[in-house]
Amino acid sequence: MAQETKLKRKDLKKPDQFLATSNEFLIFLDRYKTILLSVLFGLFLAWGGFLFLSSQQKTEDLEMESLYFQMIQKVNESKSPSADELISQLNSLFQEFKDGNQKLRAGLLLADTQYRNQRYDDSLASFTTVQDHAPPGTLNYFLAQSGIAHSYEAKKDFTQAIAQYKKIIDQPGDFPLFYTYLGLSRCYEFSRDSKNSELILREMQNKFSKHAGLDQVNLSLKRLEGPA
Repeated sequence: MAQETKLKRKDLKKPDQFLATSNEFLIFLDRYKTILLSVLFGLFLAWGGFLFLSSQQKTEDLEMESLYFQMIQKVNESKSPSADELISQLNSLFQEFKDGNQKLRAGLLLADTQYRNQRYDDSLASFTTVQDHAPPGTLNYFLAQSGIAHSYEAKKDFTQAIAQYKKIIDQPGDFPLFYTYLGLSRCYEFSRDSKNSELILREMQNKFSKHAGLDQVNLSLKRLEGPA
């Protein structure tokens, strides 16, 4: 038979460890209940505030997307108004945007519409505004820089256009640069700098050897080189 363990009197006098711990916890709660309630109330308020702000942000995002959709509709209407009227309508909608990604996209849409309607000074200003507010390295930043270069080129300010195209090429990132190089070559040619134009085109032959638009590069080279 297994020998039974006998409890000594001093063991019986020892307080139960679980009860002792529970009592200490209750004493702690009673002593610091005001502080604990304040902390819990603060956490509740913080969580409620977070939920409220999240809801407000979602509502604001939906409003901005709605404004952007209205701008797209204005641009795509089959019976388009005059260029001045269209740009004025887009400007009015653009003023309603709050700072954020949607406003940057709206700015690009406005600038592109100005460019397509040959308002090159206006498109240059709008593209520059987007560039100044977009985080470097983002798609919006790249598109704004490209818009600036094309606006300078359209204004026949080839010196500024060349500098802008070079700036785009030199910046870090994985953005498609085929048409940036092509624009740079074109501006060199318009500036009567055929040598640099040819150098850019030859660089493109190596850098974009599998690009679908390479035939355009080869044709431009043949034209610049003249008859053999």
